[in-house]
Formats: sequence, C-alpha cells, structure tokens
Amino acid sequence: MAQTIKNVIVIGASGSIGAPIFKALVDSGKFNVTVLSRPESDKTYADDVKVVKSDYSEASLVDAFKGQDAVVSALGSAGLAEEIKIIDAAVKAGVKRYLPSEYGSNTKNTKALSLIPMFGVKIQVKEHLKAQESKGLTWTAIATGPFFDWGLQMGLVGFNINTKEALILDGGNQAFSTTNLSQVGNSVVAVLSKPEETANQVIFVDSFTATQNEVLAELEKATGEKWKVTESTTEHAKTEGQALFAKGDFSGLLWLLKVIILGEGYGSDFTKDPGLDNKRLGLPNQDLASTAAAVAAGKSI
Repeated sequence: MAQTIKNVIVIGASGSIGAPIFKALVDSGKFNVTVLSRPESDKTYADDVKVVKSDYSEASLVDAFKGQDAVVSALGSAGLAEEIKIIDAAVKAGVKRYLPSEYGSNTKNTKALSLIPMFGVKIQVKEHLKAQESKGLTWTAIATGPFFDWGLQMGLVGFNINTKEALILDGGNQAFSTTNLSQVGNSVVAVLSKPEETANQVIFVDSFTATQNEVLAELEKATGEKWKVTESTTEHAKTEGQALFAKGDFSGLLWLLKVIILGEGYGSDFTKDPGLDNKRLGLPNQDLASTAAAVAAGKSI
C-alpha cells in the first residue's frame, strides 16, 4: 500500500524559515497541520491550527508526535543540537517521515564542510536518520542554497536592497543556486505529497540559478537606480570570516557563507552537481527578474 502523509507537525513554525513552510502546508489544503510550541511561547495561530506545547523532554516530544505522519523541523542554528533527540522521539511515536532542518547550502560538499565545521552537525543528523530507516522512519533533507528574498535584507549574497549596495566577489561570474522563502515552503509540500519518490535522500531545489553580475543587473533595473558596487575576493572574505570566528565573533559566519555561496568549488551551483529536483517535484517556476521586481516593490514572491 502506498505511503501517504496527512498529519504534519511543524517545529519552529514562527521562525524565518518555519513561517513560510507552515504557511505553504496550510495553504495547500493537503494536510492537518499541528504546531509544536514551547510552554513559554505566546505566539498565536488561527483557531483551526492545533498547537501542542512541549518542554522538549523525551516524554513530551513522544506524546506530541503520536498520531503524526510527518515531523517538519525548521529549527534555527541554536536548536540543531536537539535534533537527534527529536528524531529519536519521532521514532518512538511511530512517525513515518522526518524532514530535518537542512535547507541552506550543499553539506555534501567537502570543501564547504571544511570551511564551516558547524555543517558537521547537519551531517550527523542525516547519518542518524539513516540509522533509523530500519526502525520504520523515512526522511528527506532539502538543500535550497541561500534564501534569496530574505537574504536581500541583510546582504547575504552580497546585495542589500535597503542600502542599494553590492559586494561583488571574484568578478561576479560564479553561478549559484538560490531559493525564495515561498519556494522553500513549496518544496516541503511537494516532498510530503510524494513520500515514496522522496524517501531517504537529499533533495536539491532552487528558485533560480544566476551569477552576481546577473543579479546586480536585474536589481538595478527593478529599483531604477545604479547601486554602489564594491569589488573584493572570496579569499579576502575567507580571511575576514576566520579572523572574526577566532575572536569568538559569530558575524564571521556571514563572511564564510559568502565564500561557499559565491566561491568556486563549494557546490553552490545545483544545476551542475548534483542536479536540481524541481521538475520531478513539480515545483512552480520562479525567476530572477520577477523576484527582483517583487522585492523592489516590497511585495512577497
């Protein structure tokens, strides 16, 4: 009998990544969506959304997961250390599918992993998930590249929509795959809608794949302004990021993320390796031009 996913519980539903995932699941009309919330949270949801409180003890997690077909994790970086405990609780509760808080960069790439060791936590999570397959749990990790529309607010990929400033690295001709937050949500819906086709694997998606120079041209067109451009190198960004990290300044992570997104050999172009899964998931088309126009107009994508 084909596996179906109907009851879905979301962890981190009010966060930057969790909110669009939660919205997409609800808007799809395909699932009964529950939110896992900490006791101290005062976040409210629509009356038809079930909210389950948990202190993240094993017993409360198992109780929260009973009757759920899938657990979707959208934990922030501070919560990743709890993911293995959450997975174990899902297994005990009889959950069918687990989506870890993967998203982001290609953690299969050894060069990226060596530059940002904290990616190792995500590797550990996936290895732990593989070990649970014999116990009946399936899993899907979704790699999205940087979140484009969200990142434009704080210069993640070198562009700040608020200041109209661009930091171009290594000439700006390295292609990278990037995903809008709405497409992250679309991807989760698609994975849970195709449970057999997406079981026990890493899925790679995007909204579009482009170079920094292509992005700059579209942003200048959409805003009707010439942006202030600064040229630099990924080597400089690497040095700057590692120096900040060495001092305990975690703002260095932003520099190192720029390196793996915009540098050569870090697996950031999903169209080349390992290849995109958009088509087999049936994801809607999103492109650079329409995204730039929407962001410039202050509209959602």
